[in-house]
Amino acid sequence: MLVLSILLVALTAVCSVAQFLPTENFDPKCADNTQPGFEMDIFQLNVPLQTFVNATGTFFGSYEAIAALQVDCRVPCSPTMANNIIDQTGPLISTTGEDDTVGATRTGNFSGAVFRERLIDISQTPDRLMHRFTLDNGPITFVNVLYESYTEEMVVQSICGGTATWVSFTDKYCADNAARGYSLYRRARRVLVDVLVDSMGALYFEGSCPN
Repeated sequence: MLVLSILLVALTAVCSVAQFLPTENFDPKCADNTQPGFEMDIFQLNVPLQTFVNATGTFFGSYEAIAALQVDCRVPCSPTMANNIIDQTGPLISTTGEDDTVGATRTGNFSGAVFRERLIDISQTPDRLMHRFTLDNGPITFVNVLYESYTEEMVVQSICGGTATWVSFTDKYCADNAARGYSLYRRARRVLVDVLVDSMGALYFEGSCPN
């Protein structure tokens, strides 16, 4: 789920974020007892796109990659928090369909809640990879947040003449408490991306391309 799901929505270095938001209506229609929420994270990494793709794999493989991470992270990553989140992630329980094919599903366990996610869109070129997937068995409670539904779009894109990668996640969801839903997404994602980046020997950077 929010677990990384690890693979992402990206932008080019010269274009605005708004240009890369999904073209479909991104405003969820929520039941009366839930609230709409949105969360977006963007990262720039000093490694080529293929390095990131190799580390995260496919729609099925990305979840397994998270569960297999070894936690030895630098500040600001907290090893205790990271271990707790990774321990809650666990390996995939089952899959249906063909990996990286629209309609494929993956079933996993996060913090004791068994969830099923369905791939609803995918595109890949030599310099860009996008996965979009949605919760297929909601409503479901993760930790202390009930999610009626969520959809996540994840893209990785090559920047800086192929020497670096722009990574972005965009999520929309309906939760019984949008603020807690946002906090859970953001906390889990930031910790897991920190650990993933550390495992690749990569560094974050902002602004101009690294030398």
